[in-house]
Amino acid sequence: MHLYRNESLIQMDTFETDATRADALIGKIRAKWARLREMGFAGDYPVEILRSGRANGEANGNGNGNGNGNGHSKVKVVEIFKWRSHQDRVDALRSPEYQGLLSQVAEMASTGADHESFSEVVRGFNSNFPGVGGVELLKGVCSCLLTIDGLVENYPMSVKNGIVLMHRSPRMDLDGDGKNEMYLKILMHGGEIIQAALGPIRVEQNFNKPNDGIVRSNGTAPNDFPATAIWRVSWKIQTPFGAVLTDPDQPLIFGPATVNHYPPVGTHFHSPTGPVKLVLEQTGERVGTLIPGELTAFDIVVTKDDEIFADHLNTPPGDLFEVLDEYAARMDEYAARHVTVPSS
Repeated sequence: MHLYRNESLIQMDTFETDATRADALIGKIRAKWARLREMGFAGDYPVEILRSGRANGEANGNGNGNGNGNGHSKVKVVEIFKWRSHQDRVDALRSPEYQGLLSQVAEMASTGADHESFSEVVRGFNSNFPGVGGVELLKGVCSCLLTIDGLVENYPMSVKNGIVLMHRSPRMDLDGDGKNEMYLKILMHGGEIIQAALGPIRVEQNFNKPNDGIVRSNGTAPNDFPATAIWRVSWKIQTPFGAVLTDPDQPLIFGPATVNHYPPVGTHFHSPTGPVKLVLEQTGERVGTLIPGELTAFDIVVTKDDEIFADHLNTPPGDLFEVLDEYAARMDEYAARHVTVPSS
């Protein structure tokens, strides 16, 4: 299993060509990526094509050139894109059409020039909480055991395509205890699965209840890590027979867990709560139970630092610290008895 699934699918290639053929090379690279998308091999990241500056005698658009006097003019072009999956990369390499597109690109590149290819990104991590707030979009998986009375019992519901859009506060001592914290306010989260007896299911956020988290440093300067993190969420589960809520009076807790870096990609947040009742939103009638298993973030899709400071997003409700202290006191116990939910 690749925890950093996006990174392991990213490919970067560098090419060198004469300045007179640079635009033609870029055109072939664009056509290659566009065809990969049409064939279903390239992922949803946009292609990035970078080129070196207009140098060595090539006009730069202002009528000026930077000739080196030796008659040579070279341009480097870098292509970055993402495969949809490891199997798609294999299938593409077996495709005669893709091989033909590669040949067209190669024809535009300088003969004998080094061609470099990089196929995996190494994730960088912060040793401290970021000093500026921001918004993160993550992909991940959340597992639980679902029981709907009379239909399914302890169904291992694993939402593998889940996303979380959240806001992180800047690095601050939010409660005055001398340790830095980072408040995480969930703006939106959800995911979909299909279950044989129930049909399509969508797990969404219950916006009427708190959905947030907090990361608290275990020590003091110079580094904020290791730290302890916890999440609390409430769900609305869309089913063919109506919207079902997790117990409005019992949030789902994931964690606490020790995190050693930020973003917390790859950290498993096991849940100590459950079973909690499920109720029909429309009537309040109890229709089943849910036992939360674990939450794991796989990929950081987008990170955007705050451009406008929003104080209300950076201020945690006071009871969140009470939740953190309550569960952190029994952290080892909860880790030893966490619910294991099969991934398939």
